[in-house]
Amino acid sequence: MKHTLIALVEDRPGAINRVLGLLRGRGLGVRSIALGESETPGVKRATVLVDTDNVDQTMKQLNRLIEVLEVTDVTNLEYVVRETALVKIHAPEPRFDEIRTVAEGFGAKIIGSSPQGVVVEMTDTPDRLVEMIERAKVLGACETMRSGSLAMALGAPTRREQPAAEDNGRPWWSQADGVS
Repeated sequence: MKHTLIALVEDRPGAINRVLGLLRGRGLGVRSIALGESETPGVKRATVLVDTDNVDQTMKQLNRLIEVLEVTDVTNLEYVVRETALVKIHAPEPRFDEIRTVAEGFGAKIIGSSPQGVVVEMTDTPDRLVEMIERAKVLGACETMRSGSLAMALGAPTRREQPAAEDNGRPWWSQADGVS
């Protein structure tokens, strides 16, 4: 089953490689991963779309990685998801008006053109991007680049409380659930 996980990861060399290595080592299919700055300096926020039948076990293993500060499965919560796509449509100039009409119909915009084609940018849900790309293929051969999904829960933050004094001197955010 596809799950959408949001992880806070320390911004250290190799941290995201360890996350991906763990997922690959478990034989899980990673559909998408997007990583970027969070609101906290030195901490990245990652959205990972992963195929797993045991999401609780996957989350426990991710939480055991020292660089992973927190993992949340938002699959069954209220959340928003967006992805950006760049689509280059190879078409002659006489078709540019038709391309513009299709792009505007999807809320996309043309960000570059040459006599051989047009580059369209669109940010929306993954399903809407697929619709737009399929429509673009009718207009001409396409090259596509997608960002990977970005997700954010709509509810209140779910940050864990700071553990009691028996934290062995480690920062509260580096404590894995049940692991010392």
